[in-house]
Amino acid sequence: MLTPHQPTRMQSGLPSDTAYLTARARAADAVVEPARRLLDDRFASLFVTEPPLPRTSEEALARLTAMDSAHGGFIAEILLRQRFFEDQLIRAVATGIRQVVLLGAGYDTTALRMPGYDRLRYFEVDHPATQRAKLETLVEAAVDAPSVTYVPVDFEAGDSLAKALEGAGFQPGSPCVVGWLGVTFFLRRDAFERTLHHLTDLCAPGSSLVFDYMDESVIDGTTPYEGALSMARKVGAQGEPYVTGLTPEAASEAVREAGFWPTEEVRVPELVRRYGGADPYCKDDDFMGLIAAERAAQENGDAA
Repeated sequence: MLTPHQPTRMQSGLPSDTAYLTARARAADAVVEPARRLLDDRFASLFVTEPPLPRTSEEALARLTAMDSAHGGFIAEILLRQRFFEDQLIRAVATGIRQVVLLGAGYDTTALRMPGYDRLRYFEVDHPATQRAKLETLVEAAVDAPSVTYVPVDFEAGDSLAKALEGAGFQPGSPCVVGWLGVTFFLRRDAFERTLHHLTDLCAPGSSLVFDYMDESVIDGTTPYEGALSMARKVGAQGEPYVTGLTPEAASEAVREAGFWPTEEVRVPELVRRYGGADPYCKDDDFMGLIAAERAAQENGDAA
């Protein structure tokens, strides 16, 4: 684990290892036979350098289930939170929303994968070190994403999200969809709450927000899920410790206090039931959740 004064991986100017872990899981899932894939992210392989990608469905399933055996629940969370977000995105676009903000985007490929969604404008916000690594990979692979604007922001350093996004061309007067996946538990509580309140100012009424959170019992070590505790030890040793956990009630309350109204709250077991198919290859250990919310019009003086 990190000592109190030891810099995190990204404070040391290195790209996120956990973002790479996510890309590896998504790339392996894309090799699984189509009927059993959980996400089917064919672009994730661009970001995977080692170990080599699996060549067969059997090899991919063996790799994924090995991780799932050691850290049950994480494969479901990593892959199926994206399915949940994309469902929310589809619904929002149907209402006329054309701006998408991805906070802590990592090696996200939404703008490359969703057919017809290149007409949207994406703002990928991430730590400069991870974003630089992603851009270098895309340039090397000759993959162009003209609908994406890259916005480097260090949440922990207190960089202004509003200033960065508006400087990149984001229109705060128009509704947007915000995806904030795989990030909140790496932030200090004050950085998490500060970002939520920045979103209040940035998001016009009618905007949608989706974020995931980790149970506080994983952070304090009281969770009954040993796989969650072993992953917490692993990422801590790699310089990206989990630092903020929430109860479902605290997560919902934080959203309301920031001027959003929760519209759907789901846990990993529900994700697996909804998206895992008849024979899901992933476990559904229950220590993480997602919240979808809408920017309320009544807050901060907005018209009702």
